[in-house]
Amino acid sequence: MRSLGFLRPLGQTWTGLSLVIGIVAAFSALGQAWLAAQAFAITAGLLGFAGGLIWSATGGVKIIARAAEASAYVMAMWVTTPLFLVVPFLFFIPDASYLDGAFEAYSALTTTGAILSPPEAVPDAIIFWRCFISFVGGYLTLLTAAGVLAAFDRGGLELRKSILLTVDQENIFSNLQVAARRILVVYCGILAVGMLALIATGVPIFEALCLAMSALSTGGYTVSSGPLLSQVPALAIALLAVLAFAGAINIAVVRDAVSRYRIPLNGDLLAMLGVIAGLYLIFLISTDAPAAPLSSLADAIFVITTAGFSATESAGYVPLAAVLAAMIGGAAASTAGGLKISRLVILSQSAFVELARMANPSGVVGIRYRGRSADNPAMLALWATVLSYIGLVAISIVILSLLGAPFDAAWSVATTALANAGPLHNQLSPEFSWSDLPAMAKIYSILLMVLGRLEVLAGLAAIVALFRRF
Repeated sequence: MRSLGFLRPLGQTWTGLSLVIGIVAAFSALGQAWLAAQAFAITAGLLGFAGGLIWSATGGVKIIARAAEASAYVMAMWVTTPLFLVVPFLFFIPDASYLDGAFEAYSALTTTGAILSPPEAVPDAIIFWRCFISFVGGYLTLLTAAGVLAAFDRGGLELRKSILLTVDQENIFSNLQVAARRILVVYCGILAVGMLALIATGVPIFEALCLAMSALSTGGYTVSSGPLLSQVPALAIALLAVLAFAGAINIAVVRDAVSRYRIPLNGDLLAMLGVIAGLYLIFLISTDAPAAPLSSLADAIFVITTAGFSATESAGYVPLAAVLAAMIGGAAASTAGGLKISRLVILSQSAFVELARMANPSGVVGIRYRGRSADNPAMLALWATVLSYIGLVAISIVILSLLGAPFDAAWSVATTALANAGPLHNQLSPEFSWSDLPAMAKIYSILLMVLGRLEVLAGLAAIVALFRRF
């Protein structure tokens, strides 16, 4: 019966998602977009049926959910939910196979932003669906990070710790609904403000909604191909950069800024600003475009937040710097992908500590993060995550090459899929797009997207926990 510990919240998640998609279907019907309403309604029905069935079957059962059950819930949600979201892609994209639809669905929900068909080749319903699912994926990322995975940090470095998490020791899911409401208010509030601001700059309502959802979730979807400067005003690009940056900050910091009107300058935030400044200088030097100062700064923000938007494609001029920054990613408990800059901060402290020990071997020097001492098990887990990430990138390059991707494009596919920064691949390897991937390479890329969203080591642990349930 312990498997019920992850099945009930999974059923509740699907049921809640079906209600939201049902509302979208209703609005589509009101706008007389009948085919879109039908596709969305079918998706909502499938999710609602599966979620309601699981929820009702587990009703009245006392849940004891600890680390194994929570890991299984997180993995099951990210692995299975996109399979329900394929329907609109099959409805609207001509000649799309189920694998193509699944690739798009996984890419959107994990906020990777990789696409197989350009915006010009698909109807507005698909453009909206991509951005909407990315927005939902960003919310689920925040919810699982701050409401579930943060419970695993006890006794460690507590990278995801925040006021959003107060759990019962016997049930990690005890605070899930409270965290869900708190995060939803902040997340949707920022979306509304961002959308209105974009409209004020002259961006049409539909484009403003899609771009705001995509930027806040760091999905990087656009309504047309090409650099942003050819699509929206310069002020709108600045607003998108602000939204992407807000999405890449720890949600607890954002909530604190919204509720208390103050932004604490913690190590993560300062490190992100430092990486953006360094990347900005590199991009600025590498391009001589007339709008270089603005576009280079925007591109630097879009890379570190893993949104992957392109102001003028300046990231493509320095691919190694762009890839390394995307692999670092944003803060913990954010919508950004990558390793998370929190880990880089701690590793930097570790390097300085080792230098201090070399200079004064008899001295007592330790590593502290957020007022906590980093003990050996915590540092071992940190290094295991970093080395697993780097090792997976190296292995994936070889596997993707064996699966048919050119070697000079395989590194871009592997890094951007694992960093959940799909649009960046279009800049780094324009001659080999996502649609050029062979079928098996697409399947492997889906695996990388999911593992990247789960920060690799947590994903591998969740896979083990999931299989132990059965």
